[in-house]
Amino acid sequence: MDRLLELINRKFLKDRELLELEDNDYVISLEYLRPHNAHYKEYLVIIDNNGTQEEYIVCCKFK
Repeated sequence: MDRLLELINRKFLKDRELLELEDNDYVISLEYLRPHNAHYKEYLVIIDNNGTQEEYIVCCKFK
């Protein structure tokens, strides 16, 4: 859970870090939302934090 929250709090992720989020057992859903700007895309991450669903928005840079 610590690594998951570390990635979410960073907000701007590399593509391999986004894949790490997707593979995490605590992540319920990871969905593309919209472009953040010309270089980043926004994703909605829903996690299970001790029975509570929490939503976060992270950005990932794609070339």
